[in-house]
Amino acid sequence: MIQNSLQWDVLKPFADKSCQTLYNTIDLSVEPGEGFQEKIKNFHFNGYAVVVNTTGSVEGRILIHHYTETALAIANKIMDKQEQDKSVATEMNDRASNALAEFSLALVENAVLNLSKKDLKVKISPAYFIKDTQNIDQLLEGVKSIITVPMKIDNVGTFYINYLLNSKI
Repeated sequence: MIQNSLQWDVLKPFADKSCQTLYNTIDLSVEPGEGFQEKIKNFHFNGYAVVVNTTGSVEGRILIHHYTETALAIANKIMDKQEQDKSVATEMNDRASNALAEFSLALVENAVLNLSKKDLKVKISPAYFIKDTQNIDQLLEGVKSIITVPMKIDNVGTFYINYLLNSKI
């Protein structure tokens, strides 16, 4: 359970925009799960993520993190809607990665826009996309606690919104 309302105020637009964007763009229904504090030593990152750094009142990094199977399912839905080529990707090739990155970055931009309308004294850096789990140590540098919100997509899988915080809850 998320114990700090400021942290939830920062995370909520990402959860809301994930649900809204996936439903409005590619007809996928998403249900946010209960947020929880995750142990740093148990945190693992597999697959693909969009990362946004936060500074100010809440310092850390927000990850919208997809395991490969979920990333592939979302990417195929995106490509099916956007491209003339209706072939289904069976692995996260450049075409699928680019579709997921573009879509995820747009989702983050919408969440940041929503967040900027609130006076939370939190600054958000430009988002960037990672698909390399070798950067996990770099992502965890300075992290004191992690909040995770699972996002369940009907008939597809789960992705996660993680808040890697540089201060304890």
